[in-house]
Amino acid sequence: MADLTVSEQQDAIARLKAIFAGYNLGSLADRIAEYIYQGYSEDTTSLLLQDSPEYKQRFAANDARVKAGLPVLSPKEYLATEDAYRAILQDAGLPKGFYDDESDFQKMIASDLSASAVKRRVDAAAKAIDNTDPYYKEALQNMYGLDAGHMIAYVLDPERALPLVEKQAKAVEYGAAALRQGLTQAPTSQYEAYASGVGTGVGAEAGMAQIAEITPGLSTLAQISGDQYNQQTAEQEVFGGLASARRKRQKLTQEEEARFTGRSNVETGSLGSGMTGQF
Repeated sequence: MADLTVSEQQDAIARLKAIFAGYNLGSLADRIAEYIYQGYSEDTTSLLLQDSPEYKQRFAANDARVKAGLPVLSPKEYLATEDAYRAILQDAGLPKGFYDDESDFQKMIASDLSASAVKRRVDAAAKAIDNTDPYYKEALQNMYGLDAGHMIAYVLDPERALPLVEKQAKAVEYGAAALRQGLTQAPTSQYEAYASGVGTGVGAEAGMAQIAEITPGLSTLAQISGDQYNQQTAEQEVFGGLASARRKRQKLTQEEEARFTGRSNVETGSLGSGMTGQF
């Protein structure tokens, strides 16, 4: 190529510095000037800089993508992906400095995690971010040992499959609903089963409200009959659709009606045939 004038060299240096500063690689400014003054073209200088340790570290996820058989992202595509992640996380209300740095996004880009998938993961953790629901946060801590901030980091880990993340977030809703009604939490695996669609499909809040209403009265009736009825029994019917739990409830209410000729110390309207339609 023809030798550049001093003015052309300075223009080339300025253009390349602006480009690499946009990559957060302002540290390469001296090297840019060095290459241009040595007579290299802008294109050649760009290629030489892409072989530098600084450049490789800045776009480190590309090496992992190559090893995984994924296409390399151009700087423009790489930066656009980072910007999309950052916008989603900021919209979710994450504080500045939390999961908004380029190093935070390397694993997600390396795993080819799309912006839409990140949004679904963030949505799955939305209740953990929301400080207005202490019961959800308490259940989250009880069931998975996570606080709100760690929940975000947890769901953004691409090594955790999205269906699992969504199932766990939904399972916590059952734990939170139990705490809200003053009930104890069942084993986590039980709530995960309900979250996966196993059982009646009754919602967490509505179901726990029913359980909190009927369990004390039925427990009393069970003691009178020399039997046992507890929260677990109620959950097995309300959420699990277990026939034996339903029969136990019906048997207890029928025995109570037989003892008092249709009148009970417990409101029979909430324990008798009317309950069948609710479960």
